Order: sequence, then structure tokens, then C-alpha cells
Amino acid sequence: MDIQKIRWLREKLRQLEREMDGCFRPEGNCCGLTLSQCHTLLEVGNRGEVSLIDLATTLGLDPSTLSRTVNGLVLVGLINRLTDEKDRRCVAISLTEQGKKVFDQIEAIFNRYYSGVLGIIPEAKKDGVVESIALFADAVKKYNGSDECCQNEPPGCGDRSE
Repeated sequence: MDIQKIRWLREKLRQLEREMDGCFRPEGNCCGLTLSQCHTLLEVGNRGEVSLIDLATTLGLDPSTLSRTVNGLVLVGLINRLTDEKDRRCVAISLTEQGKKVFDQIEAIFNRYYSGVLGIIPEAKKDGVVESIALFADAVKKYNGSDECCQNEPPGCGDRSE
């Protein structure tokens, strides 16, 4: 692909990230939660009960990192953490009643937001936009899981010894 198109895509992705990040800051970083807590709560809400290991895999996090995020959500009463009595390494995560309410609030906020954004796009192009974003997200995930991903690091980026 033409390098100019790749640069344009990168610029638009940076712009998109800034615009979306700025939009949700007034919401208290996702209903008073950190972005990590918000992603965790949404994933648990969408999946129901899930193991800590499966949740960490889905979110692309180390289980110990996710455990700290989950601890914060347990402390504020949004998530239940159930340890298997036979195998203490098995931990099931689910939403509390308060967690379900916050989940519903976040879902409503994001549904209104994306409905408004899609409302600006011409009707004939909406399905194409949604399909293209899904294709792009799936391609990024697939590429990040490939052997090629880490081999494309620019020279000097990984060298911290200088």
C-alpha cells in the first residue's frame, strides 16, 4: 500500500483516539471508573460469570495486573470474586447488583454516544463504516498475534541502553 495512505490512516487513528479520549473525560473516566476498570466491568457484564484467567486473556492482560483492577472493583462493590474451594487458583468474577446498575449506565452512555456519531454518517454508508471498523479491529488483533508483529519495530525503539 502507498506510504501516503498509511500515514493518513495513522494520522486519522491518532485523531480518533484523541477525540474519543477527550469525549469521555467529562464522564469521570467512565462513570467514575478508570479506563481499565471500565473495560473489565463491561467485559464481565457482557459475559456474565467469567474466570479471572479467561478475563485476563480476553483483555490481553497479565492475571496479576487484572487481579489488582478486579480488587478495586470488589472494594467499591461492583464485582464479586468467588474462589473455588477445591482449587484456590480458580477465581470466578461476576457483577454485583450495583455492578449491574453501573454496567447498564455505561452501556446507555456508550449507546447514546455511538448512536449520535453514526447519526452524522449518511445512512447509505453506516453499515460499511461498522463493517470496516470490525474488519480493521480483527486484522489488528490477528496481526498482533502473528510472528511478524514484533519483528517490525523501528531501529532504536527497543534499545533503552543509550
